[in-house]
Amino acid sequence: MKRVLYVSLIALAISANTKAQEAEKAVAKVHYIFKHINDSTQRDKFLRDEVVTYLGANSSYYTSNSTNRAQESLKKQMDDPAFDGNVKISRDVTAIGEFYLIDKTKKDMQEVMTVAGDQLVIASTFPEQDWSVSDETKEIGGYSCQKATTSFKGRQYTAWFTTELPFSSGPWKLQGLPGLILEASDAKGDVTFSYAGFDKIEDGETAIQIAPNAVKSTKKEALKLLEAFKANPQAYMQSKAARSGGSINISGTGGTTVIATGSKSNGPAAKGALDMSRIKSFSVQNAESYKPSRDTNNPIELTP
Repeated sequence: MKRVLYVSLIALAISANTKAQEAEKAVAKVHYIFKHINDSTQRDKFLRDEVVTYLGANSSYYTSNSTNRAQESLKKQMDDPAFDGNVKISRDVTAIGEFYLIDKTKKDMQEVMTVAGDQLVIASTFPEQDWSVSDETKEIGGYSCQKATTSFKGRQYTAWFTTELPFSSGPWKLQGLPGLILEASDAKGDVTFSYAGFDKIEDGETAIQIAPNAVKSTKKEALKLLEAFKANPQAYMQSKAARSGGSINISGTGGTTVIATGSKSNGPAAKGALDMSRIKSFSVQNAESYKPSRDTNNPIELTP
């Protein structure tokens, strides 16, 4: 029954995209808890994030879901009549800064790198994995899953996928199996994606596309901007506010507008825009229970 339902959803999505020359609509999304032991000398101080993959018939978009909470906190503080210009945010996750739009039909992937809300689009190599599927099965989230293994970017991955959700997608760059990947981890346990939920999307407005205000860039240029932001976040944000005429759209912070939800404007006049010139300082501190290492000697991709 589940498979019939989602096959039907995919058929509707294909039909809609055939009739209208527009971005593919997401019909579902899958949530994961992402953990990365970025510092091999301090394995207990790993990075963590709440991530999500938006699913269409032919494409998918992997992004951070935790930025929504930071946006809500920022808006709440700025809406408070007692707001004094000093923003304080406590976090128990570290939002990933690289998102991936994968088009399986065109065998194309675009990376979206975010720097304080600025979205930089980088052309990337389409990820392909040579999977070995075994007969081993287990249940995850009420779905019957099958085991598959592969070698990718210098790591040995084990993934669990379900044909009950017939999307050949998964977290990060992992994809290409005959069903949705619900769980994946590398052999050393340095990189893990744990299943955290699946939702249908029936609004017909959530498009899998790059935001129109995103800027084409190269990886080298994007990394230079990121270093500038890390060196002086306040100066970067003040410069950003000046570039946008004194205000930016809160929905653009963290890059979530890449998954459009019917908004036609990302400019100062957009609904929900916040006057960033009111901000005197940003203070982002980790929650007491979350102390990830700032050093990275163990990147996710060990090889090009």
